[in-house]
Amino acid sequence: MKNWIKILLSFVVIIVYATMVSSSAKKKYSAKPAPITFKVPNYEYAPPTQSSVGSTDLKILLLEPRFNEKFKYADYRIFNDFSKFMAGDINESLTAKGYTVRGPFENYEGALYTDKVESDLLLNVQIDFDLNDQNVIWNGTEILVSGKRKTAVYNTQYKFSGFFVLSGKLNLSLSEPITKEKIWVKNIPLKQRKINIISSGVYKNLRDYTAAFEAEPSFSNPFVTTMQDYYKEILDIAWTNLDPNELASLKKYTKEIREKKKY
Repeated sequence: MKNWIKILLSFVVIIVYATMVSSSAKKKYSAKPAPITFKVPNYEYAPPTQSSVGSTDLKILLLEPRFNEKFKYADYRIFNDFSKFMAGDINESLTAKGYTVRGPFENYEGALYTDKVESDLLLNVQIDFDLNDQNVIWNGTEILVSGKRKTAVYNTQYKFSGFFVLSGKLNLSLSEPITKEKIWVKNIPLKQRKINIISSGVYKNLRDYTAAFEAEPSFSNPFVTTMQDYYKEILDIAWTNLDPNELASLKKYTKEIREKKKY
């Protein structure tokens, strides 16, 4: 009798376990994918080498990097954060090369007169981006808001899909800090990058991506990845071109300009 009880209990355990496994498998199969979250940019740069502070006899007045005036997306958070983070890393790179740095200042007016007088060169960093959206296709649908027939009022709702192309160049310039007369200029092309986007949102304004950047991770995240690539590329370019061996020879021009202007 006891053997039959053991067999029966074993049989029940097997059935219960099989049911649990089956139920678990169904849950896993029917589980919804986790929602996409916004990617947080990782803007970090480590200078390739380190020199002692002030080992290069050159004082640089540094302004925060700026986008060119025609870049209409400059105030979008993703691009604004990009330039703000870069200011600190350019400062760190210049210091690692042995320069003495004053700044970075948000703009020229933010620097004190003594900062300008006591600096040898004024460094401007301009990010000249071009974001092309010709391959982003917008489709509109008219939605009845009120009225009927002749008095009907419609609003157009838009959806879009496709890809962007981001390209541009990095413009570096060194000037005499008081007169802002340019002494040295370099314009370096940046790699062109394709940004594939996914959007399921519905929008009111044609060719306006403000809401998409704020609301859709699937739209915004590919930009974050691209901007991280550009971040390293730009700082590598700046590191290579702001060479103390070349810049040290420019100090004499600052002296000449100040003598001419009687500063």
